[in-house]
Amino acid sequence: MGLDVPRSHGFRGGPEVTPIPFEVGALYSRSKDIHDVFGGQRQGGISTPKDNPFVFAFTGEAGHSHGYVDDWDDDGILHYFGEGQSGDMKYVAGNRAIENHVADGKRLLLFQMMGRGKPYRYLGEFVKQSSYPKPNSPATRGPARTAIVFRLEPVEQADFFTANRIAEPQAPYQPLANTVTKRVIEVRKSQALFRRRLLGVEKQCRLTGVQDLRFLRASHIKPWAACITGAERTDGHNGVLLTPQADLLFDRGWITFEDKGHLIVTGELPADVKKRLGLDLRSGRNCGTFNKQQMLYLEHHRTHIFGKKYRSEGNSAEELIENSIVA
Repeated sequence: MGLDVPRSHGFRGGPEVTPIPFEVGALYSRSKDIHDVFGGQRQGGISTPKDNPFVFAFTGEAGHSHGYVDDWDDDGILHYFGEGQSGDMKYVAGNRAIENHVADGKRLLLFQMMGRGKPYRYLGEFVKQSSYPKPNSPATRGPARTAIVFRLEPVEQADFFTANRIAEPQAPYQPLANTVTKRVIEVRKSQALFRRRLLGVEKQCRLTGVQDLRFLRASHIKPWAACITGAERTDGHNGVLLTPQADLLFDRGWITFEDKGHLIVTGELPADVKKRLGLDLRSGRNCGTFNKQQMLYLEHHRTHIFGKKYRSEGNSAEELIENSIVA
């Protein structure tokens, strides 16, 4: 569903702003769904269609080969490297388009590369807040150079990033309503940051292969309440992408994974439920190797969650009713 950006934001068109024809989290063909429709350069990290009100930016592993990685800071701002493979980057072409997109009345849309020959995942609309030079940045060819890094802020958090659970129990008494409100905002901001960072680590559901974020949940490996620091809570390596049913099994400790990705299923999972869920729950099947940072969190999950959490849960019916009310 398109987002109408007010005229006060500097975009042209007044009430007839072109709606965005992409849904956050969905997958699109760069050739057919983006360039065949809107034009723009078909190669490179930034595309600037001449006769359309969009600038398309692409992020992903392709940038690694050029010596840089786009990443999220603790304030939820994406630090996005500009284009240019060798020599100091300049504010020309795609870099100029991002730098001036608000003044030019262009809406900046970000897509994630899913791999060579694969579709692209739409991550939403962003606004450039500022940019800065980053000296001594690696180049594809030749000596280190000065790169341009843009600070991009999401215009709006989509459902995948705002989806919330009751992360931790509240104290019995909260003396100030403002304190509670502030805490809720901080928790949601941290959860959104975790989900965005997770997308740089995981691309699809470990059990089903689904990549469309509209059908996925971001699940902490080491639960939010068990994390010792805020850094653990927002660490993208402390998570996996799962479809809702797989997420429930993992969150409750019915399943877990070995470091090399082999699935472990508790023997207490009822055979009838296992059959009707429609998931491939064969113990030992490989779901993809985890990286070293994830392995540290998986050790906690295997030790403290697997085969234990579902036994310690409260009344299932009461919890179901409570969750439906919260939702």
